[in-house]
Amino acid sequence: MKLIAESGGTKTQWCAVSQSNETEIVSTIGLNPNFVTEETIREVLSSEVLPAIGNPPVDEVWFYGAGCAGKSMEKKIISAIGSVLPSAEINVFSDLAGAARGLLGNKKGYICMIGTGSNSGYYDGMTITANVPPLGFILGDEGSGAAMGKRLLADFLRGIMPKSLANEFRNIYGAEKDQIVSNVYRGIFPSRYIGGFVQFLKEHISDPYCRDFVRKAFREFVERNLKLYKTTGKTEIAVTGSVAWHFRDILEEVFLENDFVISMILQGPIEGIIRYHKMNK
Repeated sequence: MKLIAESGGTKTQWCAVSQSNETEIVSTIGLNPNFVTEETIREVLSSEVLPAIGNPPVDEVWFYGAGCAGKSMEKKIISAIGSVLPSAEINVFSDLAGAARGLLGNKKGYICMIGTGSNSGYYDGMTITANVPPLGFILGDEGSGAAMGKRLLADFLRGIMPKSLANEFRNIYGAEKDQIVSNVYRGIFPSRYIGGFVQFLKEHISDPYCRDFVRKAFREFVERNLKLYKTTGKTEIAVTGSVAWHFRDILEEVFLENDFVISMILQGPIEGIIRYHKMNK
């Protein structure tokens, strides 16, 4: 069987498939190799994933993950999984490649992901052939949960957030500056922590401040990512990611302002990736 993993900034979804069968989808923590050790990856696979799907014989592993675009991180994933499944052929790709295969299958087109992080690219039906580097939540990841959370926290701490919203924010999170700064700069998963505050925007999206906040974040994503592909005329783009999904009405407005048309939008690509691997050898 083929073991498939789709790993983002917050969670990893796993499923074992053959041409005629598939297991249930199992969710574990996100396994970005920039932030987790090989030991953690091994432990998750051996203690959580394989027992949950019935320890099937695995011939191939297809791991699509955030942070997996570079060779060193690819080797780290291969080493960790190989120590648990030594006889399996292990294939590691970026989460963007997984999104493209999950949403576009074998079709050409533009793809973007807007979740805890953000990314975009052009897919030729097999691989990603053009990609504006996302650069992570410190230097980039515009429009993502981490980018929005970072700006939201700054607005709160600097008194830019409207007072009534700031009071609600404080009541929900008990947010004190020293604690926030400690979690951001010394926490284990800072992007996950920061991205968690997008829930506040979602719950208060009818407030003009929150709606304008999200709109500005998506405009920044378009300006600093999609427009760099130099497309002309109306361009279709497939979209996935939790942030894109929950704010899809605002995202669609911003895209249309800039001649980008959402051809498809899904909260996550895992079911499409499963379908792709059942159909392709």
